[in-house]
Amino acid sequence: MIEQVTIDARYKGPPNSGNGGYSCGVMARHLDGIVEASLRLPPPLDTPLEIVATDEGVVMQHGETLVGIAKPATLDLDVPVLPDPLVLGGDPVDAPGRPKKFTPFGTCFVCGHDRTHPDGLCIHSKLVEGHEGLVASQWGLDGDYADESGNVAPEFIWSALDCPGYFACAAGEAALLGRLTAEVLAPLKAEGEATVIAWDLGGTGRKRKCGTAIYASDGTLVAKAEGLWIIVDPEKIKA
Repeated sequence: MIEQVTIDARYKGPPNSGNGGYSCGVMARHLDGIVEASLRLPPPLDTPLEIVATDEGVVMQHGETLVGIAKPATLDLDVPVLPDPLVLGGDPVDAPGRPKKFTPFGTCFVCGHDRTHPDGLCIHSKLVEGHEGLVASQWGLDGDYADESGNVAPEFIWSALDCPGYFACAAGEAALLGRLTAEVLAPLKAEGEATVIAWDLGGTGRKRKCGTAIYASDGTLVAKAEGLWIIVDPEKIKA
């Protein structure tokens, strides 16, 4: 076993389970380079979990129950240039053509409107005017997210790469993150602001794909990811 971890209730996504990006990041921080992290079931909160090394990477498990897997991967993803000026518009959930079947979780660590900064990341994605399919948000950084070097810790980078993708590809639908493949390209100081963008990559059936990226205030591309979201029964993930 590499370490025992507990996903504190602070880091919830749905009301009763860990935020997908944060949970994937807890696994991915033990690997270098591009990492593919998948969740096999909603990560339980306030529960001791084990991170265990395998021949392929690491797994997160609760006793004999597999929660998630992380392993080295490749990532072929073209990231849109950050619009200049970046003009934010309306809520993606309210956009024309969206199904409006589901209201995102207000208490989510990343995107919840019931959270306050810095307790939550407060990344509230909006439509980008003049760029169809693109959403973006300013992300206020804080020392609370820092690692020992003063940079944003990996699990919070992964968190920020999570929810914006939902608003790009599945807004208005009940969906959970199934897989996130991410590459961290540069350190991000835990101060000032960053910009998080996300864009729709299409999907079929119950699957939705998206791209997400984080830009530092000076325009440096910090991280990018491809996410896979799975449409689920909203009754299974309500409070």
